[in-house]
Amino acid sequence: MRAPLPVMTHAERLARQQAKSKILLEFLSCGEVYTSTNISSELLQLSRQRTESTLKSLEKAGFLKSELHNVNARNIRIFGITPHGLAAADAPAGAPFFELGRTQPGWIMHRLEGQRMRLRAENSGWRDWTPERALRAKNLKKVPDAVATMPDGRRIAIEVERYAKTPKRYAELVIAYLLEIKSGKYAEVHFVCPFGIEKLVGNAFRKIESVKFAGETVRLEQKHFARFKFFNFENWPPVEDQHG
Repeated sequence: MRAPLPVMTHAERLARQQAKSKILLEFLSCGEVYTSTNISSELLQLSRQRTESTLKSLEKAGFLKSELHNVNARNIRIFGITPHGLAAADAPAGAPFFELGRTQPGWIMHRLEGQRMRLRAENSGWRDWTPERALRAKNLKKVPDAVATMPDGRRIAIEVERYAKTPKRYAELVIAYLLEIKSGKYAEVHFVCPFGIEKLVGNAFRKIESVKFAGETVRLEQKHFARFKFFNFENWPPVEDQHG
C-alpha cells in the first residue's frame, strides 16, 4: 500500500498562505500595482481556485482592491495594491498604489502581458526587473515598459509593443534610446510583441534612414540598428547569445 500523503497542520497552512501573500504583495508593491487572477496563479504556483481564495482574503483584509473591466469583449477582474498593502510589503515611500476608477481598460492587456514576460524572464535567470511605474521617478529620456538584467549581466530596456507605430514615432524612440545606450544605462532595447507584430515593428524601424539630433541630421547605420531586437511573446526572452 502507498503511504498516505502528508497532511499539513493548520499552522503550516497558515504559514504557507502568509508566504504566498507576501510574494504577491511584494510583486505589486515594486511598481506592478495591479494584476489578474491568471498572472497571480502563475506567480504563486497555485491553482486558480486557491489563487482566488488568496486574492479574496487579501482584499477582505484591505491589502488589495479589485474592479471589473471589459477588455476585448471579455470581463477581467484586476486586483491592485492599497496603501495598506504597500505598508505590509514594506514598500519605499512614494510607491504607486491602485486607485479604483483610474485604470484605462485599453492598457490592461499591455500591463498583464508585461507581467507575463516578467515571470518568464525571471524563470530564465533574468533579475532586477523594474517596471515602468517604478522607472518614472528616474531621469530617463524615454521610460520603457521595464528594465531588467540578463543572466550575462547586460541591462536591457523592454518595450511591450502590441501594435506597430509609424516610422516617425520610432525615429523619436531611436534617438532617446541611443542616448541612453551611449550613457551606459542599457546594452539593448527589446521589443516584445504578439506573434507577427514583431515583423511589422522591425520593418518600421528599417524604414528610418536618419534622425535629427541637436539640430543635425544623423544617418543611421547597422551599428545603431543592432541595438534594437524584435521578438514575439513566444520567443522571448532569447536563449541564444544576442550580441552584435
